[in-house]
Amino acid sequence: MITKNYNYIKYYHLKLNELKIPFKEKLIKTSFGKTNIIICGDSNKPPFFLVHGLNSAAPFAIESVQFLLKEHHIFAIDLLGEPNISDLVKISKKDDSYGKWLLEITNYFNIKNITLCGISFGAFPILKSLLIDNKNIKQVFLISPAGIIHGNILASITKFLIPMKLFQLTKKNHFLKKCLNSIYNDFDSITFAYLKEVFLHFKMDFSPTPNFKTEDLATIKTPISIISSKKDFFVPGEKLKKKSEKGFNNLKNFIVLENAKHVPSLMVLEDAFTKLSETKKSDEN
Repeated sequence: MITKNYNYIKYYHLKLNELKIPFKEKLIKTSFGKTNIIICGDSNKPPFFLVHGLNSAAPFAIESVQFLLKEHHIFAIDLLGEPNISDLVKISKKDDSYGKWLLEITNYFNIKNITLCGISFGAFPILKSLLIDNKNIKQVFLISPAGIIHGNILASITKFLIPMKLFQLTKKNHFLKKCLNSIYNDFDSITFAYLKEVFLHFKMDFSPTPNFKTEDLATIKTPISIISSKKDFFVPGEKLKKKSEKGFNNLKNFIVLENAKHVPSLMVLEDAFTKLSETKKSDEN
């Protein structure tokens, strides 16, 4: 197990406290490692399980969809092996381990009619779990999901990887800002400080995320809605739309955000979820 760097843990807690929401934390022992879950919102509201992306943590995922607290009881999961509170153990991307891990967590709470939401790599364990068992899942939202298409390799290298490496070599903040500006529409000082610690002191995983086969995606029966971004070079929106429409047989909605990057702003995401909610109400009438 890798040793935690408590500087990034400090910013984890700063972000969580900055949200100013009542919450409790639950540490669950799974077959793959101890997993931390932040639980917030009204327990009488529908359950909403949230999975963040790589090099991130649950508080930052909650921040990005905090508007959903009005209507949901949120369970924000700290991915294993990432800079957060969960165990720093890596799970194989090459088999169904991520799916089994997520199912252990959802089954622990013994809840039905769950909504799952995955941000970036967070979509990967969700899709893996649906291929194993989807009986307790009501619907799925995926935001800039990994594991479906390949991104723009050249843009990923020139806009993200090179500035990141220059920052790691020089420790100069303007390289980090250039790197983050390529994927974020906006970010605050806590996010910047957290990622600064992650980039300098956390062993990041750059192994490729395998893409799901079209025939496997076609077997998923759970209703899926996807939010993508036109300016996202990791997961280009239009390319993702073509693959998703070809693969998913129960794709309910697909939104391409015109001016958003890989990590859209809070306001833009809230507007997207409002549109999805209005579409659902219209379909039900």
